Amino acid sequence: MKFLLFHGAFGSPGSNWLPELKDKLESLGQEVIAPAFPVETWEYITRTGDKISSQQQNLDNWLAEFDKVYKTFRKGEKLVFIGHSLGPLFILHIVERYNIKVDCAIFVCPFLEKLHKSWQIDHVNQSFYKTNFDFRKLKKLIPVSYVLYSNDDPYVDQKYSELFGNALASSMILLKRAGHMNSEVNLNDFPLIMDLCITRLELPLYQRYLSLKEKLGLTEYVEKTKGSRVKINAEEALAEGVFRFRNLVHNGFFTFFTPMVKFWDPHSQYMRDARAAATRGKHLTRVFIVDKASDLKSKLLREQILLDFTAGIHIYLCKYADIKDSVTIPDFGITDDSYVCFVPYNKKTKKAEEIELNSSREALDTARQWKIKILNHAMEMNDYKRDLLAFQRIFSTHSK
Repeated sequence: MKFLLFHGAFGSPGSNWLPELKDKLESLGQEVIAPAFPVETWEYITRTGDKISSQQQNLDNWLAEFDKVYKTFRKGEKLVFIGHSLGPLFILHIVERYNIKVDCAIFVCPFLEKLHKSWQIDHVNQSFYKTNFDFRKLKKLIPVSYVLYSNDDPYVDQKYSELFGNALASSMILLKRAGHMNSEVNLNDFPLIMDLCITRLELPLYQRYLSLKEKLGLTEYVEKTKGSRVKINAEEALAEGVFRFRNLVHNGFFTFFTPMVKFWDPHSQYMRDARAAATRGKHLTRVFIVDKASDLKSKLLREQILLDFTAGIHIYLCKYADIKDSVTIPDFGITDDSYVCFVPYNKKTKKAEEIELNSSREALDTARQWKIKILNHAMEMNDYKRDLLAFQRIFSTHSK
């Protein structure tokens, strides 16, 4: 997804909530472009008066600047346009002029015509005002849009934003006492816009989880976990797993390395939610990778296998010796074929090391190869007692 951020009159891409929004979207792996359009300063316009046309901030100059961005667009890519104040009006100009198909647009404090609040603003915006757009065409090019407006905006009366939104059949969101939704009301972070952006994304679950953590105010945690590769501790990994199973879309493939039986508590919330996902009809597969024959005597392990099997999780049993030369990390999981969780095991401490969540193509390819190798050596369980006993015999026979 590509996001374009459009600032307003006398503004810049570094003003108000635009920089924070850009950082957050990029932390989720999205491409964000925030052009700096030519503007005059408030002081300059006030000094020169309204007899001299705006030399910097005018429609022609902004179109020329946008043309540089438009040339970078790729055919078929999904676009989200977000504009503040004058930004939404300019978005309508470029969508109509270039016939740009937009996945979604978010318009903050928009208007179409002269505002009659400040001659300086009306002056620099003069060339942008337009009420006779081809709105039928625009609604086809912008099928989903939101208008955020306030009941006490000192620059844009509520009626102007309502006219804008009604013309585009936008979803209207009234924020009371939000002013012009800028730094004047200390709005340097705008969680609502971020939430609207996330609805347009097809994110790996762990990235949605990070977004949730940030919303809860755990910014220090999120700052350390940006990008397609994230490292978290065991406690965080279990919490992420709960979120993962509750939001599972299609399927999951998970291994269980038997030396880690105490880490994977069968009665933990993590395991309970895994089994709940299976009972909801999600396709879950778990392969128990058995290190030693004696591991199968563990009551905790047997309970884990039985609970999973009863819940409808597809269970396989595999000897670690058969795959240890080709599978570097025997405990891992692939969720919805979109990201992988690696759980390294430290033989000395007998604990899980720092756990990695990774959505890169390379990591997924590696995990898929491991999955194939493991299943080639695994035995599927169709009857709990019979197949567990059969695997014990096979294990013992091969160990002699």
